[in-house]
Amino acid sequence: MSNGQSTEKRKKHDNNHGKRARMRKSDLDNLLRGIGLVPVQSSNSKKKRADAKNTQSKKKKPCVKGISYQLPLESRKSSFAIFEAQPTISLETQLKYTQKGHAALRSFLPNDVIQQLRFELIPHAAKHALAAWRQKVEVQLADSSEPYHRQNAWSITNNLDSIEKCHDFLESLGMDPTTDLPFLQYFNTWRTSSSNVPVCPTVTESCLSQYLAHTASVLMDCSSVRLYQDSLFHKRPGDGWTPWHSDARMAPFDTSKMVTFWIPLQNVPSLEDGGTGLIFVDSSHSDFALPYWNGVDGKEYDRLEGRYDNGSGDDNGGVSDHMPLAIGDITAHSGWTLHCAESATSLEKGQDRYALAITYVDGRAEVREDVLTWNSGNISSSEKGDKEDVWSFKSWVQEVEPRSQFRHSLVPMVWPVDMRE
Repeated sequence: MSNGQSTEKRKKHDNNHGKRARMRKSDLDNLLRGIGLVPVQSSNSKKKRADAKNTQSKKKKPCVKGISYQLPLESRKSSFAIFEAQPTISLETQLKYTQKGHAALRSFLPNDVIQQLRFELIPHAAKHALAAWRQKVEVQLADSSEPYHRQNAWSITNNLDSIEKCHDFLESLGMDPTTDLPFLQYFNTWRTSSSNVPVCPTVTESCLSQYLAHTASVLMDCSSVRLYQDSLFHKRPGDGWTPWHSDARMAPFDTSKMVTFWIPLQNVPSLEDGGTGLIFVDSSHSDFALPYWNGVDGKEYDRLEGRYDNGSGDDNGGVSDHMPLAIGDITAHSGWTLHCAESATSLEKGQDRYALAITYVDGRAEVREDVLTWNSGNISSSEKGDKEDVWSFKSWVQEVEPRSQFRHSLVPMVWPVDMRE
């Protein structure tokens, strides 16, 4: 290239460069956006946007005691990457779960995930407290010795339009609503609203994650996994003890393969220091003689501590726990493992205990034909089961064929990934 040509080209370039320098900022910003860059904002513009964002944030974020933030996007991406990870469940943990029917998974979830669950679930509980109280009333009516109460449990409960009326009704049944109830319970917070938006998005992400679903598959030793439900348990200061029970008795399935992950949303101290975590009867999930010879409510259920031996040589009747639990620690137990929890009499005001329980079943588990009967628009559960969780499954169980393989969006297949709905 000649010197003349080089000089001419430089002049042309300089002229073009000058034109770009004289472009309006809006045109320059559009040009930068067109090539994938973010324009630099003036300090005033930044301040206005920041003020607007703060104002919007103050309007939208609920106020939760102990939690004054929602996770920043980058922190959320980092912590929530766990849900796409492959779980590492040691052979020792798998063996304990198989032998005892329960196990602890230490540091299983990141702290940020637990904090975000609290951020979403505590306001949800406050908003839906009336539904939780109605559920408690309906359970008591369904177990009543009065035929009228059993046959009209749904209609009676539906007419209670305030928490105060629920309290009054429970008192009319001889119950103290402040000390006789073990907890308030909120079912299926993972589901979406009528506008198809997750009510509690972190719960949704947790329940549908391959991380938990794959872990359930490993512990249950089954090739496919269905999400059954999630439940938020709110144990208030003064609440009574949670009696011995097994979750599978409350479910509509005919299966031995069910697992519940119990996720405390705060630290749980040791049992000696007032911890209200779950207490388990070791190996009770494999005690076929108990229900076979004693039915579901025989006298033997009142003396479980004398029935079992956990092989440790101590005199605890095979009863054990995993407390204390730090944030991120969770427990897993089989659907047929007997468990309970101590009362919250040692908790002071403001020390409410929240725990999220997520339950999965074998993907091949079938619904029993005797689960629900409808009588004049009211629901009463089968005599073979427990009525505690009817509120969880009554929305879908009538829509599936008993004793068959089925698909339903409210109890979706979650593992393996290629079976997801």
